[in-house]
Amino acid sequence: MDWIQQYETILAIAIGVFLCLFGYRIKKVAFIVIWFIIGYYLMSLAVPHLTTDPIWSQILPIGAGLILGVLGFSIEKFCIFAVATFTVATTLIETFQLHEILFIALAIGAGVIVGCIATALIKPFGIITTALSGAKLIAKYTVSGLALQHEPYFLIILIACFTIGAIFQLKTCRHIE
Repeated sequence: MDWIQQYETILAIAIGVFLCLFGYRIKKVAFIVIWFIIGYYLMSLAVPHLTTDPIWSQILPIGAGLILGVLGFSIEKFCIFAVATFTVATTLIETFQLHEILFIALAIGAGVIVGCIATALIKPFGIITTALSGAKLIAKYTVSGLALQHEPYFLIILIACFTIGAIFQLKTCRHIE
């Protein structure tokens, strides 16, 4: 692992811990961070189909992340829906390493259902979504950073971090609306 990957891993785990434990308390900042990650992630998937230039391959995901981060700050209900949908769908896809289009579509469908419920129950789902987003970052980068086998370590780390983060946030955010 080169120094850039080490830096990315450390930064991603730190952001994951922060989101997992304090995401709802600072939900506007959490939405910016999560939307940045969504934009970065989606554009990273698209970049190989758009350009082979190494400079643009790095600039485009960062630009998409910044644009979605700014939008995510301003549209709270849509953010809750989209973040819940994205987090649930990508967690299912990554946890079970889904590759078939039917199972990916089912994961996205499950994400949309959770997203719809999340808009009706903003506080609990805000806590769950930020805890899950943070836990997913921690699990993904811990597994790759330590070169662990994806299964079962990803799921174990994900569940442990999510549980700790959700319980911590539920206990410390009782007075926050």
